[in-house]
Amino acid sequence: MKSIIVLLAAAGLSTAVAAPAVAGAAWEFTTASQSFNNNNWIFANSFTVKTAVTVSGLGYYADPNNGQVDNNKVALYSCDTSGCLTTGTMLASTTVTNTYAVLGHFRFVTVPTLTLAPGDYLVSGVSVGDNYTWDDTGFVTDPSITYNDNRWILTGGAGTPDFVNFVRNDVHDGYWGPNVFFGNSGGSGGFTGGVPEPASWMLMIAGFGLVGIATRRRNFAVAA
Repeated sequence: MKSIIVLLAAAGLSTAVAAPAVAGAAWEFTTASQSFNNNNWIFANSFTVKTAVTVSGLGYYADPNNGQVDNNKVALYSCDTSGCLTTGTMLASTTVTNTYAVLGHFRFVTVPTLTLAPGDYLVSGVSVGDNYTWDDTGFVTDPSITYNDNRWILTGGAGTPDFVNFVRNDVHDGYWGPNVFFGNSGGSGGFTGGVPEPASWMLMIAGFGLVGIATRRRNFAVAA
């Protein structure tokens, strides 16, 4: 009986700390082809979700020279019309700071987890004069989405990550800019703030409880 309890406890604990499902950035590349930091811009990128996907973070492109961001505001929108050509409804927003580690070419900040159903979305971010890039080598996207286009607008100041519907799809990819993190942020190994899923919490609690029962029984047997 004691062996069964210990095995159950171990199973609960291992499940609680096991690696999550595949998680990562909506898009990435191997090498930044360009690097400019002129003026202040709002960069936006639209994409279509093909299969439902979980979002746990929003990010911004880190300066390739020093890996820094500059309190860049980022917002994620669901598009009110096909192709994101009119307006959008904000789903989440945050400010990306250097508190979080660089993942690839971006820093991500944890946001309340949400699920994107199939449809069109847009992520927008403010450059604050930081470096940006485009037409990057090895550009890839998460298989659950289709990358559609990039958009930009020149701002007079820092600006806010508005829904940018002025399309300037004049590069293969970019401008970066903002990004979205799919999957469980807590298991990514790169940025903090993620919490275990409710089921994992229950298994963890059950595991600790069973370990406690086994310990008490062992102590009782020794005393007897």
